[in-house]
Amino acid sequence: LLVALVAAGVAFLYTNSQPRIYQAQATMSAKSVPPDPGTIEAIKKTMPNYAQELGNRGFWAEVVDANNIQDVFLDRLPGQIKIQAQPDQNSLVMTVDSERPDMAYLLSGAISEAFVARRNAENQEAVTPGGQRVVWDVTQPAGLPAKPYQPRPLLYTGAAALFGLLLGLLLAIVLELLDTTLKTAAEVRQYVGLNTLGVIPRA
Repeated sequence: LLVALVAAGVAFLYTNSQPRIYQAQATMSAKSVPPDPGTIEAIKKTMPNYAQELGNRGFWAEVVDANNIQDVFLDRLPGQIKIQAQPDQNSLVMTVDSERPDMAYLLSGAISEAFVARRNAENQEAVTPGGQRVVWDVTQPAGLPAKPYQPRPLLYTGAAALFGLLLGLLLAIVLELLDTTLKTAAEVRQYVGLNTLGVIPRA
């Protein structure tokens, strides 16, 4: 129990001292207009390329400059912005982490809207002979995060307490196995083969 309490206390103090990180998420999806199985399949295959385009640092810099977003360190954005392609749903999911909730919201919204606008502008001219074209849309706009998603003091404290409890139990078992002292008259009789004439109390 002591090991569990110490582990929980250390975990709580450490995680509670970490900076609060807020996360905003936006989802962008592509579709064929009018619907066409061949065009939809082509979208699925090119979705990784779209993810690379959305994750381009030069594109982020253009968006930041165009929207005059202040206090943005471009060198830190690769660690704050994550892009995930979802070919089965013809969509891209972008998450933006920041110590400021308004900055996470602002960057997520500006980048997603700029990407959709650029894609639709380029796809206006890329019309197939059948009249199909690819249309992008922000299907899930970014919302202003109300609370941080990292760190999670209660979660990490509970996990540390459980780990400390298991470690304490393991330590107690190991110490018990390593203890070869004789503690009772029955143990003396068992291992030495002699009867006990008397016992000196611990007190």
